[in-house]
Amino acid sequence: IFIQIVQVVYPIIPGGLTCVVGHIVFGPLYGFIYNFIGIMKNTKKVKDTIQGIDGLKGIAIIGVTLFHMFPNSITGGFLGVSLFFLLSGYLLAFTTANQYKKGIYSIKNYAIRRVRRILLPLIIMIMIVLGTLYVLVPETLAGIRAEVISILLGYNNWWQISQNADYFTRLANTSPFTHMWFMGIELQYIVAWPIVFCLYRNLSRLLSTRIALGVLTLVALGMGLIMPIMYQPGVDVSRVYFGTDTRVWALLLGAVLGLRYVDVKQSQHITNFKKIFGSIFLFMCILALIVGYIKLNGQDPLTYMIWMPIFTLLFALMVLVAENKNMMIGKALDMPLLKWLGHHSYGLFLWQYPVIYIFQKLELLNFFGNEIGYYTAMTAVIFLLTIWIDNVTKWFNSLISWSEFFKAIQSYYVKIVTPVASLVILAGGLAFCMAPADKQRDMNDLQARLEANALSQASANEKNKEVNLADVKDPQEMVNIVAVGDSVMLGAAPALRNDFAGIYIDAKVSRYVGAGLDIFKGINKEGRLGDVVIVGLGTNGPITGYYEEETRALIDYLGDRKIYWINNYAPGISWIDENNAYLEKLAKDHPNIVIIDWASLAAKHRDWLGDDGIHPNDLGVKEYSKFVHDQIKADMLSKSSKDRNN
Repeated sequence: IFIQIVQVVYPIIPGGLTCVVGHIVFGPLYGFIYNFIGIMKNTKKVKDTIQGIDGLKGIAIIGVTLFHMFPNSITGGFLGVSLFFLLSGYLLAFTTANQYKKGIYSIKNYAIRRVRRILLPLIIMIMIVLGTLYVLVPETLAGIRAEVISILLGYNNWWQISQNADYFTRLANTSPFTHMWFMGIELQYIVAWPIVFCLYRNLSRLLSTRIALGVLTLVALGMGLIMPIMYQPGVDVSRVYFGTDTRVWALLLGAVLGLRYVDVKQSQHITNFKKIFGSIFLFMCILALIVGYIKLNGQDPLTYMIWMPIFTLLFALMVLVAENKNMMIGKALDMPLLKWLGHHSYGLFLWQYPVIYIFQKLELLNFFGNEIGYYTAMTAVIFLLTIWIDNVTKWFNSLISWSEFFKAIQSYYVKIVTPVASLVILAGGLAFCMAPADKQRDMNDLQARLEANALSQASANEKNKEVNLADVKDPQEMVNIVAVGDSVMLGAAPALRNDFAGIYIDAKVSRYVGAGLDIFKGINKEGRLGDVVIVGLGTNGPITGYYEEETRALIDYLGDRKIYWINNYAPGISWIDENNAYLEKLAKDHPNIVIIDWASLAAKHRDWLGDDGIHPNDLGVKEYSKFVHDQIKADMLSKSSKDRNN
C-alpha cells in the first residue's frame, strides 16, 4: 500500500522537493521495503506462472497447518481449505485452457500429468505412514485398510461421512488420514473436469466465451447455496463439511477465474486510484482472513450459513486483484517465504496430519518436556519430508534416467532418507495387507447398537410415562428424570431405563454442548421437564472458546432445577480435560450442579470400554448406568438427611 501511495504522490511533488524527498527519503525506504518483502526489481518472470497465486497458497497452508496443530486456538484455520479449493480449480482451469490454446491439450497428457503430480506423492506418503505405524504403534492399524482404499479410489470424503467422522471432533475414527477427505473431493473433480471443460468449449463456440463463463458462474453460485440450505443446527456437520456437492462450487468458481485469465483479453491500462484501492482491498481481505482463522469455529451454524460462502466469494475477489500484473500488492504476495510455502503446499498438506498424529500417539510432548521443542521438531519433520518427497517426485516425473536420478539425490538428506523411506514403504505394504479388521467390526457393532437405540428412543420414552410409585425404591425425585446426552448416553440408554423409573432420554450421535439448550426447550414444551435433569454432553468438542455462552444460557434456562452433569472420558482428545475442568468450575459457581465423575471411574476400567476407548461396551453400559444411578441417589439421600437435621 505504501509503495502504491509513493507511486502516486512522487510525481506530484514540486521539482526541487522531488529531488530531496524522493532520493533521500522515499528512495532508500522504497528499496528497503522491496528487499524486506523479497521482491527483486530484475527478477525474471517464470513462464506460465501467475502473480500472487503461490502467495495465496502459502497463506492457505499456514491456516490449515495451524488449525491441525492448534485446533483449540486457530479454530477457523479450516478456511484455508476453501481457499485451496478455489485456487486448485483456478490453476487446473488455467493449465488446461493454456494447453488448449497452444494446441497441446489431450486427455491422455492430462491424466498422466495428474497421476504424476497428485497420485504419486499421495501413494508414497500413505505407504510411509503405514510402515511407520506398523513399526511404532501397530495397534493403530486396525481397520485402516478400508480407509486407505477409499483414499486411493478417491471417495474418502464419502467414506468419512459414512463413518460419522466429524472433522471437528475426530473421536472414535481418529486416523493419520483424517485430512484426506480433501483429496477425495479433489480427485473426483479432477476426473470430472475434462467433461466440464469440453462443455465450456462447446458453449463458447456456439455462443461466446463470456456467455460460457457466465453460465459456469451461475452454476457455481447455484451450487454454493447447497451448503447453507443443507446445514441443520445441532446435527453432525460432517455431511455438510465433507460433501462433494457442498464444496465443489469453490472449485468451479476458481475455474471461472482461471478460464477468464486465459480466454478473456484483459485491459493493460489501470488507473492509480484502482491500484491503490485494489491494494488496500487485498490487504484488508488478508486481515479479515487472519481474523477468521482465529475467531471462526466449525460448530457455529453461521460458519456454514454465512461465513464460508462469504469468504469463498472474498477469495475469488482476492485472486482477481492478486493476478493483475499492474498490482504491486500481488507481487508482494510472492515474497520468498509465502512463495516457497505455496509452491510446496501440496507436500506440506500431505505430511502435516500424519506427522501430528504420530507425534501424539508416541506422546513425544513428554519426551521434549515443553511445547516449544515439541512443535519445533514436528514442524521440522513436516518440512524435511515435504522437501524429500518433492525431490523424489521430480525424479519420477523426469525421464527416469540415471543421470536425472543422481541430480535428484544431490542433497545429503535425500541420499539418507530415500533408502530408509524405501524400507518403510515396504513395511507400509505389509501393514496394509496384514492390518486386522477388528476395529472395523467393533465400530460396526457400536454403530448398529447406537442406531437401534436411536430408533427405539421415542417409543421407549412413551412407555416410561406411566410409573407405579409403589414399585419404586428410589427417592421420588428420581422418578421421571429427563436426560439429554450424546452417543455415550445413547449407547447406555437401555441400561438407564432399567435403573431409572420413568426416565425420558434424548440422546444423539455427535451432539455437542451448544445443542443442549434447544433440546431442553423442546422437552419443556412437551411438559416433560421436571425438577431434576441429567446432562451428558461435552465429548464432541471443546466448551471453552466455543460454547461457553450456550452452556451458560442452558444453565440459566434450567434455573433452580437440580442438574447432574456427567463428565467425559476420551483419552488422547485434547479438549476433554479442559471440558471437565470447566464443568468443575461451573459446579462451584452453581450449587444446583453436581458433577458425576465418570471420567475417573472409566480411566480405572478400560475393560468397560470398546476399542475406541470412549463408548462403553456391553458390560460398560451397565456399569455406567449403575454408577450414574448410585451417585444421584446418594446425593439425594444426603440432601434429605441434611434437610431433616436442619
